[in-house]
Amino acid sequence: MSRPTFDTHHQRRPHTHYRQPHDERERDPLSTLILSDLDGTLLGPGATLSTSTRDGINDLVTNGLLFTYATARSYVSAARVTDGLDLRVPVTVSGGAFQLDPQTGAILNEERIAADDLDTVLRLCRGHRVPPIVYNGTPTAERATRVEGEESEGMRRFLADRVGDQRFRTVTSWARLPHDGVFYATIIGDASAIAALTVDIAAATDGRLSLIAQIDTHHPQDTYLELSAARATKAHAVAWLRDYLDVDQVIAYGDNLNDLPMFGAADEAYAVANAAPEVLEAATEVVGSNVEDGVVHHLAASWSRDVKTARPAELLNGPQNGPDAISLS
Repeated sequence: MSRPTFDTHHQRRPHTHYRQPHDERERDPLSTLILSDLDGTLLGPGATLSTSTRDGINDLVTNGLLFTYATARSYVSAARVTDGLDLRVPVTVSGGAFQLDPQTGAILNEERIAADDLDTVLRLCRGHRVPPIVYNGTPTAERATRVEGEESEGMRRFLADRVGDQRFRTVTSWARLPHDGVFYATIIGDASAIAALTVDIAAATDGRLSLIAQIDTHHPQDTYLELSAARATKAHAVAWLRDYLDVDQVIAYGDNLNDLPMFGAADEAYAVANAAPEVLEAATEVVGSNVEDGVVHHLAASWSRDVKTARPAELLNGPQNGPDAISLS
């Protein structure tokens, strides 16, 4: 199947569209996609998937609910923390850079950073003395590269959580950082340094990059700048999935600032109770916290009586035409 192309701004619904009272909405579970963030939303403390959440979602999926996730994590990292989850439709990883087959990791859609823009980013990072980790390769064989001896305190904490991760490697100089096929960079520092760097990168790249700065869920003393191509966002993931699966509605769950674009593109958006204030403000409603398995409890209450038949695995190939077409509505 060819990759669909579309204008994400055209696909977005205004917030007033999805702020309808619950009893006034008519929702068909067979034409609705549930899209959840992972860390701080679906995952509990320590980035763990509770048995209650895993089993509850699997029951709903078995009975026909379309469920998937969108995360800043890599495919390898996300697959590890969602082990045991029954995923049947494409997942979104690396902040929106890839939509993948959840079983094989095969790329269905990708967005990468132009080499010239990456050169600009690296120059500005070096000038601000805030070193990046640069990601290239493929989702199943990616490399995360940093300059040896150029680690911020926040980066050291980040790496300490990933001891033994074979993706990470070092080079001896800034000039040896990869420039081709880069799809994501993460830059970790204190809030003031990241704020200044973000302003300079935005001015120099003129809208060609997505720049999302937010406090780390697990180490709140650290601020992350997540950097990717302009279309490599969770908002674009909503539009791509809507088109690829031919669903009428997308319902999102999130907790952090990088979920706000997804909230803006979704038809309904639910914040967990532990979400950032800006996310709580943007949400249709607030559900229970990630510690309380808030997402699965809200899904069970909303959909348990509505889901009907399991969706076929062929959805991974996109909607079909002809007499044997899969009906998605």
